[in-house]
Amino acid sequence: MSETREILDSASLSVSSPQAWRIGSLALRSRILPAPMCNISDRPFREILREFGADLVYTQMISAEGLVRGDKGTWELLDIAGEAPPVAVQLLGSNPDSLARAAQILEERGAALVDLNMGCPARKVTGNMGGSALMRCPELVAQIVRKVKRAISVPFTVKMRAGWDEENLSCLELAKICEAEGADAVTLHARTRQQGYKGRADWSLIARLKESVSIPVIGNGDVTSPADAVRMIRETHCDAVMIGRGLIGNPWLLRACEQAMNDFYLGRIRHESEVPDDDVVIQEEDGLRVPVRIPYYMRGTTLEERLDLLLKHTRAMVKAKGERRGVLEMRKHAIHYIRGLHSCKALRERLMHVDTLEGVEEAVRAYRAFLSAGDTQA
Repeated sequence: MSETREILDSASLSVSSPQAWRIGSLALRSRILPAPMCNISDRPFREILREFGADLVYTQMISAEGLVRGDKGTWELLDIAGEAPPVAVQLLGSNPDSLARAAQILEERGAALVDLNMGCPARKVTGNMGGSALMRCPELVAQIVRKVKRAISVPFTVKMRAGWDEENLSCLELAKICEAEGADAVTLHARTRQQGYKGRADWSLIARLKESVSIPVIGNGDVTSPADAVRMIRETHCDAVMIGRGLIGNPWLLRACEQAMNDFYLGRIRHESEVPDDDVVIQEEDGLRVPVRIPYYMRGTTLEERLDLLLKHTRAMVKAKGERRGVLEMRKHAIHYIRGLHSCKALRERLMHVDTLEGVEEAVRAYRAFLSAGDTQA
């Protein structure tokens, strides 16, 4: 057993939280988990989430074949060296032997949990029998889970979709297979591969899955507010809630969901309707007055704090990836950090065109000056 694992087990003995639970031998204090997201869940993003209270964080998916073969690009994605535990690493692949060896490498590198990607709907992934394509091969899934579980001592979990399409909803069958072969938990993104990220997630499948297996079930899909998180737990009785796209540029959501979940488990609230309502403010954009919804949990967060976090995240990206790449990859985060800010269109357009850290900093300075001048004139 690795030194990191021993530290985790020792620390787990002192976990004290109304949300305390376990995935196998890994004790956790929070039932709110950030999802592994391709091209999003890198080291800077994970460290921001840690600052906002994340307990367990996930890497983006890592190719098992790439790890085993020593592919440089794959190893660059495995950016967990020196990171505060616990960190979960998600593996992508379909070869049982390669996945088992890759899982061993991850444990040796300090991963506290290994997760199998059985949900990615991208054609370039499913075309190679990875991601959600595995849901069409139950025998192969059984082999993978069996081999990986036997190869490592840290918890092993599987993240899956509802099924390939509406005619092939195989999540219940596959979850039972995963449990029988030793998986420590399953996560269900309650959409099909065919849906991609469109349409509604069918939470009733999460509830049925929870009734079908005895290992922990983590619900995923359409959780964009603390009220959603409470409703998912209340309606499905799942063990934890995983949040994906809603956290991009909005780590405040993680903290708010954590607080709402604490209130729910302590009995302070019994229903999502008891979670505070959001605010709706009228802002002027291009000469038009438009309603903008401001989450209730952002009431105490100033514009300065949001801009400061955008800059902090950008600097971390530049440090981790180099200036041009870091700034370009930050764009997808930046547009979410400034969403809903007063007269932010010009700032958004500038951030989408600059490719240096100085350019980002100057864009933010100009926006602050613009707002300051407006306040002075008012």
